[in-house]
Amino acid sequence: MGATTEYRFDGLDRSEKRLSQMIEQEYPSEFRQLVIQIAYELQGRVKEKTPRQTGRLQDSWTVGKIQKRGDEYYIEVYTDVDYAEPVEYGHRKRGGKGFVQGHHMMELSLEELSDRLPAFLQQWLNDFISTHDL
Repeated sequence: MGATTEYRFDGLDRSEKRLSQMIEQEYPSEFRQLVIQIAYELQGRVKEKTPRQTGRLQDSWTVGKIQKRGDEYYIEVYTDVDYAEPVEYGHRKRGGKGFVQGHHMMELSLEELSDRLPAFLQQWLNDFISTHDL
């Protein structure tokens, strides 16, 4: 089970978008670190929301390698544990007697991160500008 986290500057005004594009071109390593930082933030949130019985699922969440495709960066937060999807979305009980509700740990974490992302990116841009004299 995985979720691809797309890096976008939604919520920023036109001048901030231009500035972010300039930063990505002029300071690619800092920009890549930002994308990685966002992925680790997502991983931490998913782990917190993952139910813990044995700890196997909770400890299995992984941040993949960052990739650039065209003008966009991609990084995946995922788990290889086979029962992650039933825990996320819910499942029938054995024998078909009832239903276990899903925990929606990835879905909720993505929503939380999406809500916080504009303010986080704004703060990152402000910090970047002040440390690079732009």
